[in-house]
Amino acid sequence: MALDAGGELRTLRGQAWQERRTRRHNPPDPREQRGEDATDRRQVLQTSALAAASALAADTYQRISTAGPDALTLVELETDVDEIAVVYTPVPHVDLLPRVVDRWRQVEAILDGRTAGKTRQRVTLLGGQFVFFLGRLAFNTGDMRSARRFAMLSEHYADEAGEPVLAASVAALHSSIAYYTGRYTAALDHLRAADRWDHPYVRARMSAYEARTHVALGDAAAASAALDRMETTAGDFRPAPGETPVGEAAVAMFRAGIAARLGDAAAVDQWTPVAVTAYRTRGGNFSAEEEQHAVLNLAMAHLLRPSPEPDAAATIGMQVLAALAASHTHTVAERVRQLDAMFVPARRAIPVVRDFTDQLRQTRPALTAGTTS
Repeated sequence: MALDAGGELRTLRGQAWQERRTRRHNPPDPREQRGEDATDRRQVLQTSALAAASALAADTYQRISTAGPDALTLVELETDVDEIAVVYTPVPHVDLLPRVVDRWRQVEAILDGRTAGKTRQRVTLLGGQFVFFLGRLAFNTGDMRSARRFAMLSEHYADEAGEPVLAASVAALHSSIAYYTGRYTAALDHLRAADRWDHPYVRARMSAYEARTHVALGDAAAASAALDRMETTAGDFRPAPGETPVGEAAVAMFRAGIAARLGDAAAVDQWTPVAVTAYRTRGGNFSAEEEQHAVLNLAMAHLLRPSPEPDAAATIGMQVLAALAASHTHTVAERVRQLDAMFVPARRAIPVVRDFTDQLRQTRPALTAGTTS
């Protein structure tokens, strides 16, 4: 055993002597040695950076998977927007506005954080719907500047969410803003641009808005064709987040309103009672704003008949003014002014007509508050 160990030691000493001799005759290149050292350092740094990125990926995944609203919060927000779709026309705006603003801010806070793909799409759609209602509320109060801002923001949400009812409703809001500020060609362009968002829920509404715009542009034939499309596509839809659906009452209201603008007394007389009666049932398609339009069409009918009844028209107008004192919309206020313009000077001496005119004059500042183009 000892001899064997001694032999191994002699062998190791010989190998070490040979290596020293080789290094003396062939010393290592310092440049290669520096290159090897640099490569080693890069490998160490690469491994360290990869490990850090891996840890970050794990942390990010944990935050993404746990971020966003819980299931109940999301369902509550969707329930809120569905309820607002039902009540935003009959409930006074001053009462509804804080609720809509609060929900929109809640949605924005969620979107500012990280949310998973499907959840983010649902929240984005909610954001667009709440902002649409803010735009509609601003429009109804005559604040066109704010209405445009909300409409543009809602359009951004709608494009990202890709939901046709919201997208078409935003286009309808853009069209309404253009229409009531006298930009009729632009109003029609907004409606036509929304063709790609065709959906049964909004078809009749888009055709109705197209009809009123054609009348403003002087194309009665196109208006008549649009009204026919409106009636064909109207239905008994439950209100959804977006425009109010067009049912029996709205079909009659739009037909009577268009006829009044065209001076067609027979058509106004035909459709106005249908609209007024249908709105009294307060069905799922009820709109307080459009009910007032129907009542004003009735007032105009009294003036368009071969034997005008200005006192009856003025009496109805005063009833609408009384309702507007509590809660008014820009379109109804505009329609009241159109009714007032229909009284020729000779009829303004009639006591009830004079009372209507005086009451309108007193109410006018409130009816035009916030109106900007």
